[in-house]
Order: sequence, then C-alpha cells, then structure tokens
Amino acid sequence: MTSLQNELANATIALGATITAAMDDVPGFVPCGTPAQVVTDALRAASAPEEPAGISEQVAQVRSFVEHVAGHRAVPAHEGTDPAELSADGSKLLDALFGFASSPLASEPSPQQTEWLYRSLGALESDSDDAIRAMLDGESKA
Repeated sequence: MTSLQNELANATIALGATITAAMDDVPGFVPCGTPAQVVTDALRAASAPEEPAGISEQVAQVRSFVEHVAGHRAVPAHEGTDPAELSADGSKLLDALFGFASSPLASEPSPQQTEWLYRSLGALESDSDDAIRAMLDGESKA
C-alpha cells in the first residue's frame, strides 16, 4: 500500500466511524447508497495493486464526506486510524473489507451489508479487539 493509499484507507475508516456514530445516534438509521458507494470505491482504490490515478482527489472527497456527515447528522467528525497500526484482527477485518469492496456484492449491497461495512470501519477506529472480532464474526451474516 502506498502512502496515498494508506491515507485513503485512513480517511475511509474515519468516514465509516463517523457514519457509525450517526447510526448510533438515530436507531434504525442506515444511510442511503451514496456513502456506501464512496466507501467501496475508496476501499477498492486503497487496496489496488497499483496506486490509481486521481487518488489524491479521492482522499479529499472522502474527507469532505466525513465533514458533511458530521455536520448534517450533528456527530463528531472522526479522524480514522493508520492501517499500518492495526492489530492482527484489525488487519484481518480491513482485508475482509477490501475483499467485500472488490466483490460483486459491493455493487448493490443489502442494508445488512451496508451496516456491516460502516460498523466494521467504526470498529477499526475504535481499536477494540472485541468490536473488531464481533465484526469479523458478523461478516458471514452480512
């Protein structure tokens, strides 16, 4: 992963954590498909074998989305976490997210898959191995 891909993954974790805070604030709320598309596109770019063209703009787009969600839903804008500093389970979960983003399921995710996607990113930012393992266990159910 290049430094820009790492930055994009960090921003995507921040977006997922910010959306998770909004979902926790309003029970039953799961955002529409636009944020899910932004997240899956960013995860695909962050995990690409070669750094995609336009990745700097994609980092800015994801960071802008963090601010938009925070402002629109009155929740704190999250900072994300450095993917290089994830625990072993955190790295497994990030790899599962990369795999999901590259799968056909990501083109039209179900509400359960979308919630799993956001909450998994939120778990990565929390750095809680229990939360991360819960999301790894929930992967097959999403």
